[in-house]
Amino acid sequence: MSSAAYDRVRFIGYAIPTTPADIIAFGDQSGRGAMAGTYRAADDLAADVRGRAAVMRAAVDLARDALPDLGDPSVLNVFVAPEFFWHGPVGPYVSAPGERDAAEIILDVLRELFPAPQYPHFLLVLGSVVTTEVADIAAVVESVDARTRTDIVRHLGEGVQRSAGVMRGVIFDMLADFIRSAHAYPLVRVRNRALMISATPVDGILSPLGAEAFTTQKHYDSNEDFLLWEVTGKPVITEPMAAYAGLDLSAGDFKAHAADPYGIFAVRGDRSPVNVAVEVCLDHADRRLRKSSARSPWPRPTDGLDLHLVPSCGMQLHPPAVAARAGGWAFNCDGRYPLGNLGTEGVRRQGFVAGVECVYADYIDSASPAHGAHTQLARVRTGARLSDENAPGAMDATFTPPPEVTLDILPVPRTDDIDALFAGGGGAVHIYGRSEPMPLRY
Repeated sequence: MSSAAYDRVRFIGYAIPTTPADIIAFGDQSGRGAMAGTYRAADDLAADVRGRAAVMRAAVDLARDALPDLGDPSVLNVFVAPEFFWHGPVGPYVSAPGERDAAEIILDVLRELFPAPQYPHFLLVLGSVVTTEVADIAAVVESVDARTRTDIVRHLGEGVQRSAGVMRGVIFDMLADFIRSAHAYPLVRVRNRALMISATPVDGILSPLGAEAFTTQKHYDSNEDFLLWEVTGKPVITEPMAAYAGLDLSAGDFKAHAADPYGIFAVRGDRSPVNVAVEVCLDHADRRLRKSSARSPWPRPTDGLDLHLVPSCGMQLHPPAVAARAGGWAFNCDGRYPLGNLGTEGVRRQGFVAGVECVYADYIDSASPAHGAHTQLARVRTGARLSDENAPGAMDATFTPPPEVTLDILPVPRTDDIDALFAGGGGAVHIYGRSEPMPLRY
């Protein structure tokens, strides 16, 4: 592979629904939402990973084979898939103490599937994986404590369904408050990590890493990261049973090791590195990168993020949360919902979405319209000022009309293998700048 001198960028999003099957949704799917349903997954870990990896490779190859300039060392191809692409039949993949964590196993598979010579100048953000370590998962999910928590959220959820008006909001608030309280006393600690492969080795901002396979870890747990209850009655890890491990972001978010939880890194380049950050779903709404980037010890005051990437399952770009500097880009790939109205999916759209001027496209499964996805691309005019958006003198990021960005939409064929693992079909690949990549910076 030729050495990189990146001055242009192309964004590719895999818009595939990663929500469970048989969804019963509560609240705002783009905000304080929650859901019941059932997980689609193979019981055998190896079989599940092979199946999902095959779906992912088909999507990446569909995009790669559509590029007219594969191997151009001036173009960084950024591929992003949604949060929760990787999960098991009880929600998180479960390992016993002493066993290999599923994230490590999946990264090994992805290294083999995506060798740099075949995917030159690709940065692949291949969705996120949820994992937990438990000695006896059956004892946990079948415990009185677990059943009681799940019964409470089911009764509250059914109350939300039966009610209307003000009382519906009151009961939903009770549901959200109970989940928040349960998160403080979890029965299992879960890690939610984005999985990344880079054809060009990545470094830390302050130190060399030379990493080609690496992760970042989500910090904040929402109401809908796991099922409220399993609608077919199978024992699973439910939302009130689980919480994420806390992260120390007090000194910033620079990666120092491939497996550490931090999200800011640099893709090597002959002229200058490309500074990238990956922020998973609710971490974006909670302004993780805006705050942690400002706390990070950048070498020069003028340094900052060129690319802010948000893989999610129930999120979109928000002006107070975007952390890319002026001239940089923010890109979101979501596996939960469309940004536009029903009937506008599958076409290029441009305009303001929740205050963000952007180009975007939606996917909705024709066989199950409750399952949707979107991708969204915005260019930053002025970067955020100050980490605390409420501090005197603080300003949110502003956006400029994107240059004439082309958007090609390539459906991923639906197969029985896909349906066994994904409830919303094969999705579609969205390529921003297929024929004319965008300038990386001003």
